[in-house]
Amino acid sequence: MTALLDSRLQRLLDYWLARRGTRPAPRRADVDPLEIPDLLPILNLLDVLRDPLRFRHRLVGTEVVEGMGRDVTGRFVAEGLYGPATQEIFDSLARLTAEIRPFRRHSRLSWNGQQWLILEALELPLVGDDGAVEMILRGSSFSYTAEEPASRLSYEPVALPAD
Repeated sequence: MTALLDSRLQRLLDYWLARRGTRPAPRRADVDPLEIPDLLPILNLLDVLRDPLRFRHRLVGTEVVEGMGRDVTGRFVAEGLYGPATQEIFDSLARLTAEIRPFRRHSRLSWNGQQWLILEALELPLVGDDGAVEMILRGSSFSYTAEEPASRLSYEPVALPAD
């Protein structure tokens, strides 16, 4: 994995790793966003609902709302929110849910009409007592570019210390 560009994302990963211990992911009950208050503006919590698999934005930090230009709290990952990128975003979240491992997302937000806006996100699974992913903790950072990136999206697993 390429180094995280925003040091806040590295701090979020360090927090998640400390709560994880030797398990694939920490339990949702092990994570308290109020323990990392300075990161709250960049956080997004997504509920993972099953039968059928769906993802709902539970909490969206103020910096994320500002960067995206909208508040999606309480809304599902669906075409009305993400347009032509919906399936790609859904599939990546489904992959995280199945693999129970963190991922780094790096994306140009052309689907949101903001071709000049780059999203760097760290997406971290949180599991229930049964070991299945029940929430995704995402930290997001935004930057601007005038250059055309080589690709619109990269989504890659985060190398963990035991990997």
